[in-house]
Amino acid sequence: MGLTPQSISRDNVNDLRSFGAVRFGWISRLCWSPGGDMLAIAGGDGIALYVDGFGGAPTIRLRAHSAPVKDIAFSPNGEGLASCGADATIKLYALARKDAAVEATLTGHSGSVEALAFSPNGELLASGGADASIRLWSIAAGEQVAALTGHADELKSVAFAADGRALFSAGRDGAILRWDIEPGFKSEVLGVHGDWIRRIALEPASRWLAAAGRDGRIHLVPLAAGFESRSWRAHAGGVDALAFSPDGILLASGGRDNVIRLWDLASGRELRALRSHSHPVLALAFNPTGAMLAAGAGDNRVTLWAAS
Repeated sequence: MGLTPQSISRDNVNDLRSFGAVRFGWISRLCWSPGGDMLAIAGGDGIALYVDGFGGAPTIRLRAHSAPVKDIAFSPNGEGLASCGADATIKLYALARKDAAVEATLTGHSGSVEALAFSPNGELLASGGADASIRLWSIAAGEQVAALTGHADELKSVAFAADGRALFSAGRDGAILRWDIEPGFKSEVLGVHGDWIRRIALEPASRWLAAAGRDGRIHLVPLAAGFESRSWRAHAGGVDALAFSPDGILLASGGRDNVIRLWDLASGRELRALRSHSHPVLALAFNPTGAMLAAGAGDNRVTLWAAS
């Protein structure tokens, strides 16, 4: 997959260029494997997996859901993949097999399952649904271990802290909640915003949580002492996608203005605007090496960016 040894940084954002694109119907999410050798694309036509290369037909196609796929997540060891969909199911795949066959189907949500996240140790999978609930699943047992309620509307995004001790969630009610991963699963409201949150992302060291607002603003919520909340208008029409660089220095955002924007996290300054899509940018993902940024948009295209 590697196109360049350089990591995308403040110093080379002006050297970024697109290294090609692939087409995929109605893109909902992008996700890199932990080793960075596999890119997964999810959407209305299932899941496409590109292994050790990008362009042309995907290496593997997965069509296990009977409705659009809403989110995907690789297990921390890279041996498994989870997906969720509008068919109210969660699928677990074994990537060690050439056909990446479905190992298990998890059910429990009463509507579309919108969001997924693995715990850092890979033992738990969190899911958020249109039924306003969060479910925690044991991967070893293949069963639900907890159902968390606290949101007033559809969940859009969930994310585990780097140490696995907390889970964060957000959705249409505009609330960002923090859940302790311990008996009782105590929750804390980190913020309530005037419009719904389409996506959250955690800075790799879990010092910051970034939230993408339908109101066009990015909200930065401090998770460590010594930081203050920040918020700024980023995209006309709304923010849909967020991704932190692996070193936590850059934040990429995409929105309804069809633009990808790269921000310096320390100053909040916009460093570069990337324009190659004709429709809203719906998904973003940095490669784990930091050398590539993948972007998916409503024009049914995934583009790959790297420093030339």
